Amino acid sequence: DDLNYNDDNCRANQEMNDDSARPAISNDLSVVSEYDVIYLGYPIWWGIAAWPVNGFVEKNDFSGKKVIPFCTSSSSGIGDSGNLLSKMAGTGDWKEDQRFSSSDTKSNVESWLKELGFN
Repeated sequence: DDLNYNDDNCRANQEMNDDSARPAISNDLSVVSEYDVIYLGYPIWWGIAAWPVNGFVEKNDFSGKKVIPFCTSSSSGIGDSGNLLSKMAGTGDWKEDQRFSSSDTKSNVESWLKELGFN
């Protein structure tokens, strides 16, 4: 019952609407500074990036970086997740986000990578 997303009073929905429930990131994630292109993959929760991803974006400086966001989900749409992450970051050259479903194939991902310039 605590994961019944159709019930506004379930634990999952209450936590989703409570910013203080966001987990802190304990690891040093400053390796972003070592790269020119960042592929930022994340699961979708209610049409937004999962909270740990938000923490990662907030803790890093993406100045001079090309950021390519993509997400996975079996049922949720991509929502406005890429734009929200870009606004949260405040820096970087954020590209259009891409959603992959649980039924996406390897060839779909390879096609996307080719569109981005990878052979």
